[in-house]
Amino acid sequence: MTHHRSIRQCTKNFPHPADSCVALSMRVRLHLESDKPVSLPWNYPEWLMGLFYRWINAGNLALGYHLHERGFTAEGHRYKLYTFSWLFGKQLRATSQGLVLQPPLTWYVSSPLSTVIEAFVQGLWKEPEITLGRHPLTVTRAELLPEALPAGPPFRIRTLSPILVSTREVQEGDTAPRKVFLSPDHPAFSRILTENLQRKLQALQQPPVAGELQITPLRTRSRLLTLHGTHLRAYEGTFACEGPPKLLLFAYQAGLGERTGQGFGMVEFLLPQAGSVSAQKPKAP
Repeated sequence: MTHHRSIRQCTKNFPHPADSCVALSMRVRLHLESDKPVSLPWNYPEWLMGLFYRWINAGNLALGYHLHERGFTAEGHRYKLYTFSWLFGKQLRATSQGLVLQPPLTWYVSSPLSTVIEAFVQGLWKEPEITLGRHPLTVTRAELLPEALPAGPPFRIRTLSPILVSTREVQEGDTAPRKVFLSPDHPAFSRILTENLQRKLQALQQPPVAGELQITPLRTRSRLLTLHGTHLRAYEGTFACEGPPKLLLFAYQAGLGERTGQGFGMVEFLLPQAGSVSAQKPKAP
């Protein structure tokens, strides 16, 4: 099979990893083919994370080690500074065990570091034929996607993987704070997302961005997931979003919320629609 490799021209002259910066970030969209429908368990994002590191290591072993073992730190938090979507197919069917996707499949990967995407793409073209679960897949095309905010504000975003946000609260009957997953209508949802993005900028040794994101749920749903033995509640759907353009673009690059390196928080901007869209009513503080 002949593979579309035009993306290589886009990655040929990138700087050394130590010189990477937010200005050279990018997002890549992969197209994968299979001869049969692809059946996946609900926790298949664990497999995608393994595939991400397989290709990163094939493209730049030192960078792959740094991302996996060290990451980037700020205020006691460690960040991977990449994100990836879940898989999309021509058709999708849910079963009691997971999902059945009709090929071709699409997968998105993004990072505020150009060298991450460069290594990822170089690695995937070294090993374009892989197995996900028991299904052989072949990468047939890889596309770089433009980074630009649509007309706005307000902006509309759609999740490509669910957004995970948590905090520690003392709830009724508790004697100590415990971890609580926040829904998008929680009054602290936008603030905690903003603080997370500011720490990620700090981890990149970038200056903070003045202002805060305001994220309002339009049409969302909850997803209860188990990854690596941990139960997580995240939210997917569409949101209205306002805030500093630089912070919005960084959210597009690095992902929104927690565990972006495990396949959470990837979003895309939607083109403006005529008329208005009613938001879900926020809960009172």
